Amino acid sequence: MERQRSLNTEYAARYSREFAQNLCKEFFESTETISGEEIATLTPCRQLNLMVIKSLFESWQEQMERFSRSPFFDFQDKKVVSALEDFMNVLSRAIKIRQEDFEPLLERSLEKVLKLAVEPLAFMEEELEGQIKKSSPDFKGLRKYLKWHATSWQPAVEVLIESPESSTWREKLHQGFDDHFSEEASPEALLDQIHAVLPVDMGQLIIWETGPEGTTTRVYQEPVEDNLEAAPPPDEAAGEAASDERELSIDPALAWARFESEEHAYMKGSIEHIRDGMGINQRIMFTKRLFQGNPDLMDQALEELDRTDSFFDAVSLMNSSFVNTLKWDVQSDEVQELLQLVFRKFDEASD
Repeated sequence: MERQRSLNTEYAARYSREFAQNLCKEFFESTETISGEEIATLTPCRQLNLMVIKSLFESWQEQMERFSRSPFFDFQDKKVVSALEDFMNVLSRAIKIRQEDFEPLLERSLEKVLKLAVEPLAFMEEELEGQIKKSSPDFKGLRKYLKWHATSWQPAVEVLIESPESSTWREKLHQGFDDHFSEEASPEALLDQIHAVLPVDMGQLIIWETGPEGTTTRVYQEPVEDNLEAAPPPDEAAGEAASDERELSIDPALAWARFESEEHAYMKGSIEHIRDGMGINQRIMFTKRLFQGNPDLMDQALEELDRTDSFFDAVSLMNSSFVNTLKWDVQSDEVQELLQLVFRKFDEASD
């Protein structure tokens, strides 16, 4: 009988609280506020950063919805709608959050990320049910913010985008996770980057349910080793088979189109040098995972990319000099974040 895992919510809450306290204490030592761009690169875990942004914008949308219910103004007027969109875009470039407001936001977001890692089906079922109940559900927006297990849940989202009233989405969701269960990354692999900030006791985080049908015996999984240096990165641990399936190059046209379609301006923003847009965590992550732990190699690569004349030239250089030589997984979060920085360098030049 297959064992089912569930999240130990008490441990998840304690861990999230300690993680948020530690990270915020360190970040806010030298600044009073955090910006949207800083949130996007706050931790080595892209999914956590995106979850914080998602929570922030959901709170923002709730406030705007309450405001739009005022009986004194016509919020359906085209000029009002256009003005509100412009207003939202301007505000998105001026996000400034103090520690006392940001810390609980980070804590709640991390709890969601832990559930997405351990109980992805339950998380997505609750997420989609919540979207359905909204007056203006944003099913398409989920693709921007939720990156884990996307292959499994996207069929259900497609159904809801096409027909929000359809009741078949739940069946599609369960079928999606059934079809792709063997392809899903383990919670340990997904949470590796979070573990690098504050070690996660996987033995306490995950509860395994076993026993004869109709009964449940809860046992803790053995905790993973805390020595991260001894543990190979997920790509290496997958073995030679995974290496053979790795895409061999970055498609510059697809990458450009995807970044160009991002809706929130603070995810862009022109930069003169690629290094200018890198956060501390990104610098550490790129060095470790893309440049073999060699900061000099990374600096040389960034200088060469800065000297190219366009986004397409930069991607061509990445393909010819780095992707195969350094065995990059072009779909990895690290490569995608580096690509986004390259995009930001050349975005203004394309206008």
